Amino acid sequence: MKRLNRLTRLLMASAISVAAFAPAVSADPLRIAIGGAFTSMDPHFYNATPNHTVAMHIFDRLIDRRPDTSLAPALALSWEAVSDTEWLFHLRDGVTWHDGEPFTADDVAFTYTRARDVPNSPGGFGGFLREVESVEVIDDLTLKITTPVPAPNLPRNLAFVPIISRHVGETATTEDYNAGTAVIGTGPYRFVSYAPSDRVEYARNDDWWGEAQPWDTVTLRMIPSAGARVAALLSGDVDVIDTPPSGDLERLRSDDNLAVYSTPGMRVMYVGLNQTDSAPGVSGPNGEALDTNPLQDPRVRRALSLAINREGLATRLMQGAAVPTGQWLSEGQFSYAPSVEVPPYDVAAAQALLAEAGYPDGFTLPVFGPNDRYPGDAATTQALAQMWARLGLRTSVDSQPWSTYSGITGTGELSVGLLGWGSPTGEAGYLLTNVLHTRDADAGTGIFNTGRYSNPELDALVDTAMATLDDAEREALLIQAVEMVDADTAMIPLFMLINNWATRSTVTIDARRDERTLAIDIHPAQ
Repeated sequence: MKRLNRLTRLLMASAISVAAFAPAVSADPLRIAIGGAFTSMDPHFYNATPNHTVAMHIFDRLIDRRPDTSLAPALALSWEAVSDTEWLFHLRDGVTWHDGEPFTADDVAFTYTRARDVPNSPGGFGGFLREVESVEVIDDLTLKITTPVPAPNLPRNLAFVPIISRHVGETATTEDYNAGTAVIGTGPYRFVSYAPSDRVEYARNDDWWGEAQPWDTVTLRMIPSAGARVAALLSGDVDVIDTPPSGDLERLRSDDNLAVYSTPGMRVMYVGLNQTDSAPGVSGPNGEALDTNPLQDPRVRRALSLAINREGLATRLMQGAAVPTGQWLSEGQFSYAPSVEVPPYDVAAAQALLAEAGYPDGFTLPVFGPNDRYPGDAATTQALAQMWARLGLRTSVDSQPWSTYSGITGTGELSVGLLGWGSPTGEAGYLLTNVLHTRDADAGTGIFNTGRYSNPELDALVDTAMATLDDAEREALLIQAVEMVDADTAMIPLFMLINNWATRSTVTIDARRDERTLAIDIHPAQ
């Protein structure tokens, strides 16, 4: 193995220092309740925050992300680009799987093949691995990844992909993971049990390579009802909840037995538009068939955007737990486009655009959304339908549980749907590649392009940007892409969420910008 560089030695020394002064391991249980629906124990089945939250307790990644989204060593101690298209990763020695088998570079190579294509996945991990052309195992603790073009975001993308073992995963199906027989990781907690739509139970892994954990057992419960989550916290049934109702935040803050933690989020709530030749349920004002899908017309899409009162959604409906936006990044982030402002609320201009597009009397538009996934999701869907009804459209609302809704978002069954997308890579390319790039399963692009938007000019611009090593040049290209999306109203951004947690006063939490609620970020109060 190559001799460790100075940075790696410092990192290792820091890790030893932290471990030496870590608090004594206790036998305390930790009880967490989240609102999002986790749908599988298979860590590669679905790229969604609740599923990530479940998996990250058990499975490590090659590279980790801190609560502020900066990168940190995990199963890889260090990494370096040795050419424009080659990266070397030096792995952590002495790591074992929960069944006692040693972790090696071969497990990483297997993972990056398996995670690309999990059968029946509603939205998988191919987008994170599209830059991985080949993985070469140099030795047990060294691997080389080759990319087809320069890939400056490769480390950030690999921070999303849980590493599984070849000796268990090679013959395991998603059903095996859900049954618990294949849930063998290297992470801070071991799998104990899984009750679908209810909870996951974990036990501390005392052999974990990281900092000793204070929680002997962890229970991660799924409680979709925000009111029920608050009630569970108030009664002492749980210690931590995510996404408390914005209307309850002041009351929770004023309770001496509780605490509220907040941080600016990285998730944009947006409207996805079906831009295929035929959007289900979209018809004339009296239900008659239309020759073309109105949502294919950028004037119609812009009209729908102008008819939305984003300030009202953020300040009244979300009660200040969101910030209006016209894009999917916050000001100051890499590739934020200053020229793309929050669209004005202008019903008259929207009506004029509809008439210009040939729909002076509007049309029929079913509006879909989840009712248990995001803060205020059902209320936001209802508000959108009401705003568009004022525009002269005949709207209907269909709000569904996330377990159902997530299964149909990519099938083309939705005409207009409320969706959320986080950008924990901290730049515009993650959404552009996964949500707005033309869908190509083989290339790993457009995996979450639910509306099948396709713009070859945008595709080429994004591909060029994501292969540009110079940061300034890449940022300029990404800003140009954001401006192109805005000009075409390829999607309709609404607001950026502010992430909130409420806890019992006996614990503290490191609020994460990526929304994950992880036991490793929760600590006994001093």
